[in-house]
Amino acid sequence: MGRKLIKHPVSTGIYLLFILLIVVPVVYTVGSAFISDGSLGKNIRLLDKETFLLLGKSILIALIIALLSTLSGTVLGFSLYKTRVKFQGFFKVALLIPLFVSPYIPAVAWKDLFFTVFHTTNFISSNTGVIFVLTTVFTPLSMLITGSAFAAIDTRLEESGLMITKFGNVIVKIVLPLIKPAVLSSFILVFIFSISEFSVPAFFGVRVFTTEIFTQFSAFYNHSLAILQSALLILVCVILLLSEKKYIADAPFLSVSSKGTSSKRYGKPVINKLSFLFLSVWLFISVILPLIVLLMQSFKDGTASIVKAFELLLPTFGSSAGLAFAGAVLIVIVGFAAAYNSTIKNKKETIKSFDPLLLIVFAIPSTILGISLIKFYNHPGVDFIYSSFAIILIGYVGKFSFISAKLVENAIKQIPFSLFEAAQIEGISSSVGLRKILFPLIAPALFAAFIIAFIFSMSELGTTIMVYPPGSDILPIKVYTIMANAPQSLTSSMTLIVFLLTLLFISGFYFIAKPVVKNYGYAND
Repeated sequence: MGRKLIKHPVSTGIYLLFILLIVVPVVYTVGSAFISDGSLGKNIRLLDKETFLLLGKSILIALIIALLSTLSGTVLGFSLYKTRVKFQGFFKVALLIPLFVSPYIPAVAWKDLFFTVFHTTNFISSNTGVIFVLTTVFTPLSMLITGSAFAAIDTRLEESGLMITKFGNVIVKIVLPLIKPAVLSSFILVFIFSISEFSVPAFFGVRVFTTEIFTQFSAFYNHSLAILQSALLILVCVILLLSEKKYIADAPFLSVSSKGTSSKRYGKPVINKLSFLFLSVWLFISVILPLIVLLMQSFKDGTASIVKAFELLLPTFGSSAGLAFAGAVLIVIVGFAAAYNSTIKNKKETIKSFDPLLLIVFAIPSTILGISLIKFYNHPGVDFIYSSFAIILIGYVGKFSFISAKLVENAIKQIPFSLFEAAQIEGISSSVGLRKILFPLIAPALFAAFIIAFIFSMSELGTTIMVYPPGSDILPIKVYTIMANAPQSLTSSMTLIVFLLTLLFISGFYFIAKPVVKNYGYAND
């Protein structure tokens, strides 16, 4: 018998607002491309052979990135969760850094490196460069997914296997089949992130589907073609995502903590040494080397470039942090509403569609979501949203609420439902139960959701570059627009500042809020 919490009217209101403010603009924009000018056939003919060739190229690049990231992430996950390698805690944190900084940061670093060493950037500013950089960016995501799957394997299965067969057979016959859903989920998620990525191909000057859509919409003002191309990309992403929605929606990597059988770790010296070597090399390639290159480029002519970069970016710090903070709060609220309603096991509840709705919007590429918001809100009556920061906040909520919802939902699922039943028997109201039981127990998940939402919002470029109000100072937009024509040292300096600022915010939130969350999480009086 499934758990059943009391439906809250506020959650229903949030669900309806999400549909009105985010889903309706997407549906309106995609639909308008097929019916504008009263000619469906005329608009579809805009999709010529070149469009489909470019889509095929983008799919191929994303497939390669997804394959390489999943393979690398699986090895990293095995090394961290199934071996007794040294400094596991350090590696688990340090290897996640590329996932939480803007993808254009490592792109700038690697372009600097090739320019410094080879005096040319032709090799890195290519399809190969896009594949390499995005593989280093998204491998940590695969590491999280497969690592959680490795950790969840029942140790009794492996020990039983080792009693009757060799280590290699246990890995092939038992371990790999058990993590197959996680590997598939990793591949699909990385594919969607890769084919939706805008900043790295744009910085390297590589033409892919997202940059083409941006060009058609912003440079050529060919809105009909841009929206039709968007519809194609949405279709590819949504079909792929929904094909494995069960595994992705229940992904254990979106848990702050998980309960289950302890996982077996292999202590063979050879395995531990190889694991340590792979972890160290990957950390050097994905984190240490890019940071060293940015530092060298930023200070090669003294402090002039870093001082100028700081002066240029200083006006953006307050507005960007404020927007990210407001966006994170809204994302956590929407995520909690979706998670709370997803625990109602009643098939007649229409609110149950909140989860798949968040999943579908999550799959929509950022630039396309931005186009949808522009086309919908640039009309009399709602233009106050179009001309304000509200449109950016709506974009943040649309892009990142799914992650928040899954973090909170997985935390709720780990709470014994007997606590709520006992509260109901004692006559405790649902609002008091939420405040005294649910919120304290899921406080760590709410905190983690807030931190992740803040970091992602702070560095979000694809949607923000489409919808930001003219004259506004926003950090990723400022960096992206300046570095197109800035000297290499100034570009490196701005990128370094953004990188260090992101780490500063992560550290600050962690050390300031951790004691508060810990105390609140265990206080119930």
